[in-house]
Parts: sequence; C-alpha cells; structure tokens
Amino acid sequence: MFRTKQIAAALSLALACAVAFAQSAGNGHDFFGHMLKKLDSNGDGKISQDEFLAGATARFKAIDTQGKGSFTAADLAASPIAQKREAMVATALVKHIDTAGNGYITRDQFTAAAQKRFAKLDKNGDGKLTLDEFHVQHFPRVGAQLDESGGGHGAKRAQARFDRLDTNHDGFVTADEYIAGASAEFAKLDPQNTGKVTAQQLAASPHAVERDNALAQHIVKKLDTNGDGVVSLDEYLAGAKTRFSRFDKNGDGYITADEVPAHHGSHGKPAISG
Repeated sequence: MFRTKQIAAALSLALACAVAFAQSAGNGHDFFGHMLKKLDSNGDGKISQDEFLAGATARFKAIDTQGKGSFTAADLAASPIAQKREAMVATALVKHIDTAGNGYITRDQFTAAAQKRFAKLDKNGDGKLTLDEFHVQHFPRVGAQLDESGGGHGAKRAQARFDRLDTNHDGFVTADEYIAGASAEFAKLDPQNTGKVTAQQLAASPHAVERDNALAQHIVKKLDTNGDGVVSLDEYLAGAKTRFSRFDKNGDGYITADEVPAHHGSHGKPAISG
C-alpha cells in the first residue's frame, strides 16, 4: 500500500522493483485511510495538527527507546521502526518475485526478475544500459525519499552500483553483467546454498543494514537543525509541523482525504510523518 530502497547492485535492482511495486499498489486515499487509523483519535474523519503531532511524539518515543530525549542516526537505524520497514520491504520483494507463491525466492526467480528489470531499463533495446538509463529508471528521485533536497545522493548511489555491475568498465552494463550481478548477489543471500531466500533473510541482510544506516543518516541530517548530531523532540516536532503544513494545502489546520497526493509513500518520510 505504501511507497524504492547495497551490498551489490543486483539486490538493489530487485529491491527497487519490489518497492516500486509496493508503492504503486494503492492510491492517495488508501494512504489517507492508514493515516486516519493511526492518527484520528477523535474519529472525525480528518487529522488535526494536534493529532499529527501526537502521532509524531509517539513515534519519537518509539525511536528513543532509552528515554534520552534525543536520538542519533544509529538509534534510528536500530529502532523497531526501521526493523518494521525492512520487514515490509522484504515481504514486498518476496511477494513480487515469488511467482509460485511458496513464500520464498528461488535462484531462478531472482534472476528472472533481474532479466525482466533489465528489459524495462533498456528502453532502446540495444542490449546494454547507460548510466542515464540505469539512474533515471532505477533510482527515480531516490534522494527525495530521504530528504527534500533532490537526487544528489541518489545519483551517487546509482553511479556506485552501476560501476559494480560494469565489470569490464566500458561505460555500459550488458544483460550478461546485470544477470551475473543478480546471481552473485543471490549467492551472498543464500550462504548455505539452499536455493531459496526468505523475507527474513532479506530483512537481516547486510544490504538492509546499510540501507537503514544511509536512510537514518539523511533523516538525522535533515532534522538536526542545530548540528549537534542528534535529533531532539523539539527538532522532531518541528519537522512534523513542516510535514503537516505540506499536507494541509488549504491551511485550515486539518488534513483531509483530498489533500493527500496520489501514490504518496511512507518510506520516504518515516521520521517526520508521525
């Protein structure tokens, strides 16, 4: 229902596909319904700023598990919120790729998904990807999922992953290189060589940890207005107020269904959405 997150590029490719699938599975009103369920404490069918900030406060406390009154990027990455997000991403990935409905991904399914993804990226059908094809299609506005500054971070991530796949360093990623990357990544995810990977294995993978750390660092950087390396409750709520104002387009102090944009995702704003 909600709204794509590095060991090697191949897993990122599959994850991007799965997260995009999960993001597009619902519309803006589906997301609004989720918000109502979580935040509409008086049941009037809309969300006031007080309700939004109450949700943000509860979320802050869920991150600040030690009751310090602030949290670091490491705290955020290790929080139950991050673990829940990873479990959701991993479950979406397995559901998307597991065409047989077995509850896990096989090696053949993993590489078949990579082949399908390559075909979508290869718009001109020449059998190879340029960095532009890889970046625009694979990491659309990925930076915007982390903060409002745009895709600079996404461009760097795309370049690094592209370089990993471009094993002969000719400036292109061929289908063979793309699939080889997927095969190598599956082997890392399946160290016991069972031929299958579960959502639990994906959620616990080094890639998931790295993605959580990167996301947490960007969130803290955005919310930490005094630059002390931690996010206080005041800073967190200030971010939530900014977030609320973006939703509340008519400025009446409430978020209503018609103000929530279509295909709005939750992954991009986990720290300030309340």
